[in-house]
Amino acid sequence: MSVQLAMLVATAVLAVVAVAAAVVAVRALRQAKALADREPASVGEPVSTVLEPVLVTEPKGEGEREPELEVVRVVEGRVIVQPTHDQVVSASMTRPAVRLNIVAAGVAHALRPESRDRILGLMRREYRARKRARQRAARAAARATNGPPPPPGGRGWVGS
Repeated sequence: MSVQLAMLVATAVLAVVAVAAAVVAVRALRQAKALADREPASVGEPVSTVLEPVLVTEPKGEGEREPELEVVRVVEGRVIVQPTHDQVVSASMTRPAVRLNIVAAGVAHALRPESRDRILGLMRREYRARKRARQRAARAAARATNGPPPPPGGRGWVGS
């Protein structure tokens, strides 16, 4: 593929992305204008009212906190319940971008010089330990296959 053709393909892809972004922006602008044009039902009514907090009772397991109070509000005739801290955390931690950031932070931590040196030292120790274990196993196998063992008593068999 020639350089000119690659540039043409890249330009075409960039143009398609730009057109898609423009379409999304126009749709968002139209929705914002439609929301701005819509007014509350009547001017005399309060826009927001806060109801009494409701105690949420759920079965507690080991190590769990006390149940939290939910804040319930009525805004323009809609009941809005503020999510609890646990609900916000569980919803945000399942997002792919958050998971990718967690993995990236772990890789960045592993590539820092102090972590890198520690990891290399652990790998070096593990490699040497496995090498020693293989050598011990090889010596044991060689002793087992190379005939009868020498007589007990140390070096008595050498000169006799």
